[in-house]
Amino acid sequence: MSDDLERALLKAVEAEDPALSAMAAVLLRRGGKRLRPMLLSHCAAFGSAAAGEVLQAAAAIELLHVASLQHDDVMDQAAIRRGGPSANSLWGNATAALVGTHIVARAMALLAKLPPDVVAHVADATFVVCTGQLRETEHAYDLDLDVDTHVEITRMKTASLFELPCRIGAVLAGLHPAQIEALSQFGRDLGMAFQLVDDLLDFEGETETLGKPARADLARGIYSYPVLLTLRSESGPALRTALGAGGSGELAADLIRATGALGLTHELAQEYCVRARRALHLFSDTPIRSALLALSDVVAVRDQ
Repeated sequence: MSDDLERALLKAVEAEDPALSAMAAVLLRRGGKRLRPMLLSHCAAFGSAAAGEVLQAAAAIELLHVASLQHDDVMDQAAIRRGGPSANSLWGNATAALVGTHIVARAMALLAKLPPDVVAHVADATFVVCTGQLRETEHAYDLDLDVDTHVEITRMKTASLFELPCRIGAVLAGLHPAQIEALSQFGRDLGMAFQLVDDLLDFEGETETLGKPARADLARGIYSYPVLLTLRSESGPALRTALGAGGSGELAADLIRATGALGLTHELAQEYCVRARRALHLFSDTPIRSALLALSDVVAVRDQ
C-alpha cells in the first residue's frame, strides 16, 4: 500500500495554484512513519473492505494528521519538524496556516466519498482532538495539573488519532460491534503508549535525533507525564523553582532525569502496550493480528 498511499496523498493535495500544490507536497514528501494509514489498512484486512475505500480513508487520515502537526507548529512557533524547517519557519504563519487549511479541505474531499458513518467518526474524533488541544492550552504552566487530567488530555489529543484509523478500518471491513470496539481500544492504548514514549525521548534525545526541538513543550509550559511525576516527588520544590526561573530549561531537565520519573513513564508505556495487545484477544492468530502486535512492539521500543 505504501507506494499507492504516497501517490494518493500527492494527488489529493494538487491545486490550481502551483505554489499551493508545491508547498503541500513538500510537507508530505517529508514522510513520517505513516502509522495511522498502516493501522487503518491492517484493521480493514480483518474483513472484506473495498481496497479503493481503504486507500481513500488512509490518505484522508494521514492528511488530517499532517495538518494537525502543522497546526501545532504554528501555535508553538516551532522551527523544526521531521528534521527540516517547519512550514511556518519556511513561509511564515499566515501561509503555513493556509497550506494547512488546504490539506484539511483535501482530506474532507476524500472523506466525502466514503460511507456516512466513517465521516461521522472522523467528525467526532476531530472534535475530541480540538477539545484536547484547548484543554492543554488552558493548563499551560500549570504546576498543579492533576496527573489524571493530563492523561485524559493525552487520550483526547493524541490517542484519539490512533483510535480513529482502527475504528474506520474495522467499520469498512464490516466487523461486528464487539470487534470494532476491540480494535478501537487497541488503537487508543497504542496511542497512549506512543505519547508516553515520545515524552521519554524528549528527555533522552536531542533535536538532531528527534527531528523536532527537544524539550520544546517544557519551555512553553506544557508539562508531560514525567514532569508531573517529578513535581510530586522530593525534587518537586527544586523543579518548581527551575521551571519558574525561565532560561533554557536544562536544569529542570536534569532534575527530571535524576528522579525515577522516566522509569515510571517507561513502565506506564509498557502497560499500555500490554493493554493494546490484550484488546486483540477476540481475533484468531493470523498474519494481520501478528502485524498489529508487531506495531505495538515498535511503539514500545522506538528510539526516534
